[in-house]
Amino acid sequence: MRSIASPAPNMPATNRPATQLSAALAGRAARVTPAGPRDSLDRLRTRDRIESIARLRAAARALGDVDVSGWDDATLTDHLDDLSRVLCTLDAELARVADAVRARGFRIEEPKAA
Repeated sequence: MRSIASPAPNMPATNRPATQLSAALAGRAARVTPAGPRDSLDRLRTRDRIESIARLRAAARALGDVDVSGWDDATLTDHLDDLSRVLCTLDAELARVADAVRARGFRIEEPKAA
């Protein structure tokens, strides 16, 4: 590994004035970028978070399409066990996500009407 004070391979230090050398070193120091894997992980986490919000929105839209008011009593009776199980699972998952948000000190509020 080259020392930071060593000349660039394409130009010997003897041909370079001191001001150019110090400017070149300062330029290198100013262009330090984060390591690649860390940056990739941050982008991955951001993408996962965006996708999580999109999945929650899709679930809300899907629930908005469900209307059991048109089901007759026989159909509702036939599917009541499955419907109850799914509704309890949804309730538990929604409570889990909401509790995680509240545990961090944030409030969950109803969106204001436009």
